[in-house]
Amino acid sequence: MRQISRGLVTAGAVLVATLTLPGTAHAAGPTVRDAYSDQADWSVLDVRLNFSGEVSKLVARLRPAGSSPSDAPVATITDFTKRYETSSWDAIWASQPLHLDTLGDYTVDVEATDGSGETTVRQDAGTLHYAKQPVFSGFAVTPAEPDIEHQTITAAGDMVVRDPSTRETEPLPGASVELTFDGGSGKATVVTDEAGHFAVPHQLAQAGWVFADYNGGLGFAASPWIDVEPQAAPTRMVLDRSSFHVTAGEKIKVTGTLQYQSGAEWKPLSGIPLEMDYKDCSTCSPVDTTTGADGRFSFTRTPYGSKSVYRIAFTSYTPFARHSTADVTAAVTATTKFSAFTASLDKYAQLKVTGTLDLIGRDVNDQASVDIQYSPNGRTEWTTEKTVKAGFGSQFTVDKIPGYTDGYWRLRYAGSSTKDIKGTTSNSLRRNRALTRIKDANASPEPVTKGRTITVKGVLQERAVGSGTWKAYGSQKLQILFRPKGAKSWYLMATVTTKGSGSFSKGFTARQDGTWVPVLLHPDSKHFVGGGAEDYVDVR
Repeated sequence: MRQISRGLVTAGAVLVATLTLPGTAHAAGPTVRDAYSDQADWSVLDVRLNFSGEVSKLVARLRPAGSSPSDAPVATITDFTKRYETSSWDAIWASQPLHLDTLGDYTVDVEATDGSGETTVRQDAGTLHYAKQPVFSGFAVTPAEPDIEHQTITAAGDMVVRDPSTRETEPLPGASVELTFDGGSGKATVVTDEAGHFAVPHQLAQAGWVFADYNGGLGFAASPWIDVEPQAAPTRMVLDRSSFHVTAGEKIKVTGTLQYQSGAEWKPLSGIPLEMDYKDCSTCSPVDTTTGADGRFSFTRTPYGSKSVYRIAFTSYTPFARHSTADVTAAVTATTKFSAFTASLDKYAQLKVTGTLDLIGRDVNDQASVDIQYSPNGRTEWTTEKTVKAGFGSQFTVDKIPGYTDGYWRLRYAGSSTKDIKGTTSNSLRRNRALTRIKDANASPEPVTKGRTITVKGVLQERAVGSGTWKAYGSQKLQILFRPKGAKSWYLMATVTTKGSGSFSKGFTARQDGTWVPVLLHPDSKHFVGGGAEDYVDVR
């Protein structure tokens, strides 16, 4: 701070003076470093000595500046008091205010004697500037202890010119005075009125020193330093609601009133910047607001995660209020949805399902039970055909689920009350194929003589989805299979194409006993496989 810095400058000047002296041997007596007018009172002579032990005598002789050292002094000063020490071996002695007949600059010759009687004399040790001095008078700051209801202070005083001989003063009008507030961060400049008076109001921003400087044609002057310490009022945040329970994606609105204590009363505190952020945040994401004239504040956030605790706090320092905080809790019910749901029905009426169960409003690594459900009409009679485990956010695939020729399929997650997760149901998908059959399938004659011809024939038919009528299914390739007597495997004997009427006929040479059957093994994506009745033929 300013007073400390002056001390540092003084001590530094002493040290520099010591280090830059010529490398001659020190006299046995004290070493005279400097002599000059005291900054606060130019009629006071300050003498700086470098010493060891006691200084028993100090004499300063004044002569007009520019005169010869042999000229007689106009004044001899012997009344000195040690003012302060800059170190254990360096100190400043100050005289009483001097009363000289003539204003002006005077060269100072100094004689210093230590306790052993050793004396040092230094000619031209410095200059006494004996002139009318600008000084501050009556400098004060009001109120001395500002508070939240009195935040504006006024720094006021008078600039006067003091005669060093008579100590009389006269006003100094038109003087430019610089004032420093807020511990150095606030500045203001004012010009004294005809009476040398000045008064500057200032909205205090922080505690610290307040002082004034003058640096004009008459020289430099500084006021006393006044430490202004505001009285901080207790505060509190009164929340309209301190806890919330919402569904993922919903916003919460946190409102309340910031108040300060004035005596036994709590009053609204306006114009205070506040922020709300996670109480223990690793990745901070604050939202900001400023209290209104009624002390009210409002924050809007979209909570994430099962439970969040937010803290409302002051964002910047104010010397007039003790900082307070308030906590808000937000629980979030996570929601779910199915995405990328597909279902396919193969030619054997087996279902394959894929899908992803997405979790909204939370990050977890849990698994959920997903039901694969069927309904004949897509509205009622939903039954669970299979339940699988699926990780949230990960695609799952389930195949070879026994299906139906026609119907609706969907995915369902029941949710979890213990984990506060809502369930969900996917859209439904209708999956079906047309039925096929081979009517009047027959292998003849039977029995048959070995080497003769066996004829396999029949009619391929289809029944469209939603229809109860069988119709001819022509121009389709059928496979005719044969299983020898006593064997377990079927053998493909021929592939035939049905006529437009769906009929077909194919002859084979009879070689051994066995069973014949025509089948539709490779239908298109809209039909199931189909076949005729198996027919055993005895070959003799």
